[in-house]
Amino acid sequence: MSPTAPRRRTGPSTGGVRIPKSRAASRPGGPSSQARTQPARNRIEPAAARGSWVTAMGWRLVVLAGVVVLAAAVLLPSLRSYFRQQEELAALRAEAETAQQEVEDLAAETARWEDPAFVVAQARERLAYVFPGETPYRVIDPETVEGSADGTAAATGAVTEEEDGTWYTRLWKSVDEAGD
Repeated sequence: MSPTAPRRRTGPSTGGVRIPKSRAASRPGGPSSQARTQPARNRIEPAAARGSWVTAMGWRLVVLAGVVVLAAAVLLPSLRSYFRQQEELAALRAEAETAQQEVEDLAAETARWEDPAFVVAQARERLAYVFPGETPYRVIDPETVEGSADGTAAATGAVTEEEDGTWYTRLWKSVDEAGD
């Protein structure tokens, strides 16, 4: 055919409008009702299920399990570090609270030492200071005193120890006597 020759039509014309095949089948001269009810031969049927559900989902489950394991491997060290830091933070806060309490106690003690009456009381108690003209008395607790008081039966009894020297002199004498 030459490019200038007119085209030949092969079928009836619908005026440039395409008609769907389903409507074309209902037109006069179309396929009969038996042809319409029979399935098309080139139609693709779904495949029958092969194996179990686990087999069909197997590779998907493997991929999902891999993703979960990978996420756990990535997140666990970070979570462990986070919880360790939270413990350290709690310990540091407790330590800071203890230090703050100590600072408050020391500030209260400093305030007590600024009171002149407290200073005088501490000087009398700790250093045994007295004001001029006062007579100091020291009371000794009898439970803490070693030895016996004058005038008691224990004080008049015989002394069994030698008191003729210092402790190291007496020790040397005992070594000499043991060696002889």
